[in-house]
Amino acid sequence: MKRLLTLSTLLIAHLYGFSTTNIQYLYGKFEGPTFLDTQSGAKHTITVEHYRTWDYGDLFAFSDYTYAPRGLQFTNEKNDLYGEFSPRLSLNKLTGTSRSEGFVKEWYSAFQYNGSNTYHAWLYGIGSDLNIPGFSVFGLNLYRKVQNIGEDTYQLSTNYYVPLSERWHFEGFIDWTAIDFLSQNQLLFNLSSSIGIHTGKLEVGSEVHTYRENIYHQNNTVFQAMIKYVW
Repeated sequence: MKRLLTLSTLLIAHLYGFSTTNIQYLYGKFEGPTFLDTQSGAKHTITVEHYRTWDYGDLFAFSDYTYAPRGLQFTNEKNDLYGEFSPRLSLNKLTGTSRSEGFVKEWYSAFQYNGSNTYHAWLYGIGSDLNIPGFSVFGLNLYRKVQNIGEDTYQLSTNYYVPLSERWHFEGFIDWTAIDFLSQNQLLFNLSSSIGIHTGKLEVGSEVHTYRENIYHQNNTVFQAMIKYVW
């Protein structure tokens, strides 16, 4: 698995097509019992995301820096850094099979690495892009998840993008395992033309962050204000 992940990373460095990057600032009060919450009060998050396609697949990666003035839940730390790296190899392109106009557009061999200072997880499985009415993007991936904290498990992940109008859109993702459930859904408005931005895209809106932990039944839902610049 590690050899395949390394190979896909090297290929991506040389073969690429469409790419997009964005930086986000989010603010919300994570006053709940889960490990994602704070001991008391607000949490500031800066997120950098990158997505690109290449000749034999695609790649999504992000990094979150969070700052909690009163400390994160279960620790005395005020800062945290977490990231994910998710390459996929197109089985259609590797086998010379054309994309479908049916329900499943494309099949992938999917990989992911999740990491922070203390937590590491390797994921591998099968992925797909689906044709869903109303969605311009709908990805579905099923992984085997091997991690250094907690039991190994399976993870079902979806990501989606829904254009609502010329300037409004809805996007988000869901990660679901036997251990927990995480979703982050964003409603965003393109502010660029209103303030004269012609390079890139400035968006403002909100995110609903929902986390459910199934073993100790610790749950929390947080509304976050956010601003996002895309280039």
